[in-house]
Amino acid sequence: MERGKYQSLTMVNWNGFFARTFDIDNLVTTLSGGNGAGKSTTMAAFITTLIPDQSLLHFRNTTEAGSSNASRDKGLHGKLKPGACYAALDVVNSKKQRIVFAVKLQQVAGRDKKVDIKPFIIQGLPSDVKPTELLVETLSDNQARVRQINEVKEIASEYEGGTLQSI
Repeated sequence: MERGKYQSLTMVNWNGFFARTFDIDNLVTTLSGGNGAGKSTTMAAFITTLIPDQSLLHFRNTTEAGSSNASRDKGLHGKLKPGACYAALDVVNSKKQRIVFAVKLQQVAGRDKKVDIKPFIIQGLPSDVKPTELLVETLSDNQARVRQINEVKEIASEYEGGTLQSI
């Protein structure tokens, strides 16, 4: 039996990344960069997509770049920008079907730094459609906005066989 494979990780509206897709190699993928480059944020997006359960996720800002008392230990909340945020893993399963496992995240107002996480999957997309095309609307050459989940669902359904299903 052949295994499924991760194709890419897409992050939308995270600190340091507005709409960024990282390709995932079949053999080895590495993250490298200086302090504050976004390595921990990228891994937080990956892990949150795999395990979208707040009770199991515990992130701390432990890098030198985030070591001031004002920025320490904001967890997942501190890795997101205000408004809708997304992390999406584009996967081809063992049956050669493309599935996008994703989460919509949003900071919850209040002093306790909570994050609302809504997991969903998108199926039936053509292979040439990138997750950012669903999650982000381009307004002009230098302007874009993050779509709300209902808009993403509507756009996914425009493709033959395309569906968005909340988990």
